[in-house]
Amino acid sequence: MLSSYLRDGEEVVDAMYWRNMKSVRVCFLIFLLWETICSEGCRKEEKEALLGLRSLSDNSFSWDVDTDCCEWYGVDCNSSTGRITRLDLFNGWLRKPTEQYINYSDFSVFKDLKNLDLSNNNIVGCVGDAELPNLELLDMNGNKLNTAASIISCLDGLPSLKYLYLGFNRLTTSSLNHVFESLPPKLRSNLKALDISWNYLTNDILPYLEGLTSLKELYLGYNQLDSDLHFEGLWSKLRNVELLDLSGNNFNQTDIGSALSGLLSLNSLYLGYSKLTWRSIYNISKLSSLETLYLHENYLNESESIFYMLRPLKENEAFKWPTNLQHLDLSENSLSNRFLSSVMTLSHLQYLDLSENQFEGALDINGLLTLSNLTHLDLSNNNIHNFVAHQGLKSLRRLDFLDLDGNMIDGNKLRESLGALSSSIRKLSISHNNLKGIIVSQDFHDLRNLEELTLDGNNNMKNEFFECIGNLTSLKALFLSFSHINGTLPVADWYKMKKLEELSLIDNGFEGFLPSSFVNMTSLRILDISQNNFIGRFDSSIATLTSLEHFGFIENQFEVPVSFFAFANHSNLKVILGEGNKIILDSQYNLHTWIPKFQLSVLRLSSNIQTSSFRLPKFLLYQKDLTTLYFNNLKLEGRFPHWLLENNTKMSEVIFRNCSLTDTMQLPLRPLPELHRIDVSKNIIIGEIPCKNISLIYPNLEYLNMSRNHIQGSIAREFGQLKSLLELDLSNNQLFGEISRDIFEAGQLNWLILSNNKFEGPIFTMPANLEFLSLNDNNFSGKLPSNIFNTSIISLDVSNNHLVGNIPSLLTNFSRLSELRMSNNHFEGFIPSKLAQLEDLRYLDLSQNNLTGLVPSFLNSSVKFIHLSNNHLTGLSKRMFNGNSPLVMLDLNYNEISGNIQDMMQDLSYTKLNFLLLKGNHINGDIPKQLCQLINLTILDLSDNEFFGEIPHCLGTMPFDSKNLDPLLKASKGSFFVEEYSEAPLSSLEPKKEKASFTSKRNTYMYIGSILGYMSGIDLSLNKLKGNIPNELGNLTRIRALNLSHNDLIGQIPDSFSSLVQMESLDISFNKLNGQIPPKLNILTSLEVLSVAHNNLSGPIPEWTNQFATFDESSYEGNPFLCGPPLLKSCNPSSTNISNDSNTDKDNGSFMDMYVFFVSFVVSYTLALLATTGALFINPYWRQAWFYYMELVTLNGYYFIMDNFCRFCNV
Repeated sequence: MLSSYLRDGEEVVDAMYWRNMKSVRVCFLIFLLWETICSEGCRKEEKEALLGLRSLSDNSFSWDVDTDCCEWYGVDCNSSTGRITRLDLFNGWLRKPTEQYINYSDFSVFKDLKNLDLSNNNIVGCVGDAELPNLELLDMNGNKLNTAASIISCLDGLPSLKYLYLGFNRLTTSSLNHVFESLPPKLRSNLKALDISWNYLTNDILPYLEGLTSLKELYLGYNQLDSDLHFEGLWSKLRNVELLDLSGNNFNQTDIGSALSGLLSLNSLYLGYSKLTWRSIYNISKLSSLETLYLHENYLNESESIFYMLRPLKENEAFKWPTNLQHLDLSENSLSNRFLSSVMTLSHLQYLDLSENQFEGALDINGLLTLSNLTHLDLSNNNIHNFVAHQGLKSLRRLDFLDLDGNMIDGNKLRESLGALSSSIRKLSISHNNLKGIIVSQDFHDLRNLEELTLDGNNNMKNEFFECIGNLTSLKALFLSFSHINGTLPVADWYKMKKLEELSLIDNGFEGFLPSSFVNMTSLRILDISQNNFIGRFDSSIATLTSLEHFGFIENQFEVPVSFFAFANHSNLKVILGEGNKIILDSQYNLHTWIPKFQLSVLRLSSNIQTSSFRLPKFLLYQKDLTTLYFNNLKLEGRFPHWLLENNTKMSEVIFRNCSLTDTMQLPLRPLPELHRIDVSKNIIIGEIPCKNISLIYPNLEYLNMSRNHIQGSIAREFGQLKSLLELDLSNNQLFGEISRDIFEAGQLNWLILSNNKFEGPIFTMPANLEFLSLNDNNFSGKLPSNIFNTSIISLDVSNNHLVGNIPSLLTNFSRLSELRMSNNHFEGFIPSKLAQLEDLRYLDLSQNNLTGLVPSFLNSSVKFIHLSNNHLTGLSKRMFNGNSPLVMLDLNYNEISGNIQDMMQDLSYTKLNFLLLKGNHINGDIPKQLCQLINLTILDLSDNEFFGEIPHCLGTMPFDSKNLDPLLKASKGSFFVEEYSEAPLSSLEPKKEKASFTSKRNTYMYIGSILGYMSGIDLSLNKLKGNIPNELGNLTRIRALNLSHNDLIGQIPDSFSSLVQMESLDISFNKLNGQIPPKLNILTSLEVLSVAHNNLSGPIPEWTNQFATFDESSYEGNPFLCGPPLLKSCNPSSTNISNDSNTDKDNGSFMDMYVFFVSFVVSYTLALLATTGALFINPYWRQAWFYYMELVTLNGYYFIMDNFCRFCNV
């Protein structure tokens, strides 16, 4: 009965259980349905909150409001609930130079937010009372939380925080101590990861970390730790730490192994750049659980390693590695060959980095062959030739990756070396080697698993490498670029490489056609043969590569049919990179209207020849997924194709540069939020800039270049509404009118180029973030804005305008100004002394203004180019430059500088000055001999001053060779560019060429750009120099112009001048030179202009041949004793022969005759005056008549003047 009752009860319970389970399943299905409904995209309130965060930012993210916010960049959501769990707002989300506070109330709507990255945002603290209850990770790296209060304010309201990153915040020990003392107990016990690296912390911070007992990861790298002080107490408490980063400190005198021995759970230790020696890590084996160890960039050298490994500090305690090591990095030390034997006991090692050490020659790898688990071996940047191993040792069967870059591999022993090491290698890199012998594809035949082979940048690669390339059947990727292989690409068995997916042959010397066997590589996805000299058209060989996704053929000589019909069968093609080829019309261009199977994302084309006019390829009509479209130097028909933008809504970059586009620009009909860059420079676009609703059509536009067109009108205020615009170039158009003062004030412009237009009126207010501003060659007037030199400006050009007033002195020590051009305006007053002391200043041009006062001191500046010509500067500062000055150009022409230049020459004596221009001043004194220490000078102009004394003989020891030109100036072909923008996105912006005015060939020329680098010369004319011309000047064999005219030089023309083989212009006119013109001067075949006029030269002119046959009488006028062609005066062969000495005596005699003439004249005049006076004194009648007539003449003259003066006054 009882059993029956129990059985009935069980049945009842079972029935109830299954009934309840059924209800649970129904509820669960309802719950899943509800979650599915609710998780269709992110939640509305969270999306609105994200858009609110974007509105707080000056940096508009590429967030498309019409898409699911869970797909936005930097946003992750829970796949079930649709709630946001991660937000990455790093690297300039706020993008403001001023300090910012974060309000957690802006994030409180994100209920499930667990990860928040706010790194690199200039944050100084947090405000608001809201909590983020589920936040587990907070990344504040790279901000300005450098006080205890600022950190504490950002930790309040984060009860679940487990991971905290505070690196790069300029924290000090004292400020951080208070933070850890104030942490709530729950946060102390929950924290699992703490990053306080890259701050200013000392060992005194360590005791305050003892309460963080749950820590598993601790980052203390790059602080000021310098011993094991407080280590023992800390590590006894933090027994759960698994990862410890102590890199970038100083543990040179620390026994790091013993100091960390209390960390029983430690498996990853980072000690790079810590000044460690072998003594420092002698007891590293005490860290028995260690699996990962980084010891890169330390002082581990060979001699010390042998000492500690073979001669232990204590008996039976030789150096040992932790036995469980799996990852060991010893790169950038000083290890050599014998070291390898020390790692042979590391049986668990999988990763070994020995790059940038001192391994060399034949490397004995016996020590490595015991590492049976090794999969990754890096031996790059050593001096290894080959490997050697004892016979019978097994190779590394698990080795997957081998890096031998930057060595001196012996190609003749490569196959043997690889076989000794491992036959299982899957990825092999032997790039940038100074190869001994040659490498051929057979060297890799034993590597049956080889999938990726990289041979870039080697110096002895030959065509022979490809002969058996088809036997590498396992190969999936081959990189053989930058190796300068000449000749044609061999007709090898390419078709056998069925598995090859990627082939890169960039920048070699290949020429001719692609080989006929270059077919049927059906797996090939990426092919890049750019920067070679291949010719021909794309034919059937390309058509067979049906898997092709990426095809690069930049800078070849291919004839590319504009229809692209050769790619009709390619359904996977995504990227075409074809700049610098010959774009041609198809023979049946109009018939090639075809529908492509592919959808391109990137298309880049430009032509290296002048193309015939054609329309855009018709296959573009069917493209919908383009993100980048680049056309350059193509002669297209018609206006800008705005339909391309409308068809390709994902377009981010569109460039039609120098494509002959005409007519006006039109805006697309609908917004394009993905578009960031538009460049239509160098076309023939007319009309006004379309501005209506431009900020709605291009809400995220960052770059706009419409320079070098025929655009007219003014800049509309709508431009100021492009909040994301960073770079704007409207230069070289016909724009006019005033620019609204506040048009760019609220924007984020970094680059603004409006040069070569017709703008007028005052200059607008500068945007706060502006770094590059070019307003030159306009009609701007008035004074400069007071904030023109804000702390962000790097390059400023306002030259060739009508600006007035003083140069603003609102410069701070934090100014980043590097280039300042203000020439040809009406500025006045002094040059601000702070301007000349800016540390970053490299280029200064204030020429052609009305500046007064002294040339300021550049003692603490690194300026390289100074142009202050055509002002009213009156003197030089006491200390102008320091010995380390990088000065290249000093142009002080046409000022009113007086005094001597001795002190300045002393300051400049150790510089590498190339150009010294002091023409047209009032400088006096001798030419300083310190000038001769400027051995890099190429142009010296001291003309039109008041120098006296002799020409220094040491001038002839200076090379005056253009080879000594500043390397950057030479590399840039005479142009100057701000180094920060050498690779700037404004690639169409032409560099500004350096210039210098110099007189040569009887004219003053402005030498610009590369011509300036070609020119070399000396001009000492229009001074008061005396004495003989130094013979040493004949040593200036590289000089092209020499002008010594209009001085008081005497003596003869040096015979050594016949050595001036590159001389193009020689002017020694208007001196007192005598003697004969050296006959050998006619061998100067480069001489174009010669003037010896107005001297006392005599004798025959050199034989009328070579360049002397081109000189006319004007070259010799004012020398009455010269004879011979081209003068009419003949050197009579029948006249008495006079020796050279006689000529000299005659010339000297003629000088003496002039002296006698002047003496005789004075004596005669005196005698005549005395005789007249004596006669008047003796004869009273003559005396009376003399005074009568003198009185009569005086009275008549008086009344004549008075009468005419009265008439003039009455009128």
